[in-house]
Amino acid sequence: MSYQYTLRDAKARLSELLDLAAAGNVVEITRQGAKKGRFNLVSVEGAFGQRRPGALKGRIVVPETFDDEDPDIIAGFEDLRSRADTR
Repeated sequence: MSYQYTLRDAKARLSELLDLAAAGNVVEITRQGAKKGRFNLVSVEGAFGQRRPGALKGRIVVPETFDDEDPDIIAGFEDLRSRADTR
């Protein structure tokens, strides 16, 4: 089943909407009459695991060029700066 609420009502009834979505219902949020969001909850069994710093050590490789400047990005910023100076 689908339920529709305005953003204002959704803010006021958040716990109720959470219960509806947890029961398998679709909850839609509208703003000024237009649909802005649809929420479906995915059940997660058990607790979230603890964060383990360093768990991916040795599995991720950062390329040597990671910190190199990208000329295209720099040119884009310089172009924006020159446009702002002409205003």
